[in-house]
Amino acid sequence: MARAASDGMLLATDLAEYLVTKGVPFREAHDVVGAIVQRALAEGRSIGDLSVEDLRAFSDRFDTDVTDVLDVRRSVDRRDAPGPSAPSVDSQLSHLDASLKQIRDALG
Repeated sequence: MARAASDGMLLATDLAEYLVTKGVPFREAHDVVGAIVQRALAEGRSIGDLSVEDLRAFSDRFDTDVTDVLDVRRSVDRRDAPGPSAPSVDSQLSHLDASLKQIRDALG
């Protein structure tokens, strides 16, 4: 799963969300990130390969803290709905373990 999620282009949504937290309206953030994706593709790079300076060419709202957003593992872990984040998987596994214990106890 980690290998499949390692495509840096999957971070486009994270970049848009980052810009929104910096006060950029989502519609504008979407346009900015679209331009970033186009540039990265044209250069044969991924979003994660771009420097803060590269990103600032598209919006002055990008700051050094954007590097935290450009990490696939952190991106997955930020998702707290039931899904692939480590805490979510741990919770799901605990729930399944408890269910299996109940079934085993019921069966004797």
